[in-house]
Amino acid sequence: MQLNHTIKTNGIIALLLLSISAFSQQSMNKVKNAPLHAGDARTFDQPFKTMIKYSRSACSDAGLVMESSERIDEDTYMILSKAKTSAFSWGEIVRVVLEKKDELKTVMRVYTRKRIGINVAAKGSYTNTLFSSVESNIEFRE
Repeated sequence: MQLNHTIKTNGIIALLLLSISAFSQQSMNKVKNAPLHAGDARTFDQPFKTMIKYSRSACSDAGLVMESSERIDEDTYMILSKAKTSAFSWGEIVRVVLEKKDELKTVMRVYTRKRIGINVAAKGSYTNTLFSSVESNIEFRE
């Protein structure tokens, strides 16, 4: 009797985890495929390649785990990362889009979305964290 209860409980937990994983992947795809202009933007007086480096570093400094980074076209670059799950939150998905405006101007857009919509403990936005980290990198390097 106890064995059947344990098997049922483990099966329910496994099904729940698979469902959450599927929702999480759907959220990742929604963030990746959202319009490139989505999110909060700030223009930095920095070359495009430098901003790619600083943005990747900012994501890492914020404790985000990078899922992918890719060049969309000649003047656009995307970084997709996620916050780790914790005891209180399923985490967030964060997308950074960099757009070269000219040789010394790059627009950085940060778009954050909860991995699971009902995640009330999610941070909500990494915008200020990432912008501040990039600013610190710029100040430190100059």
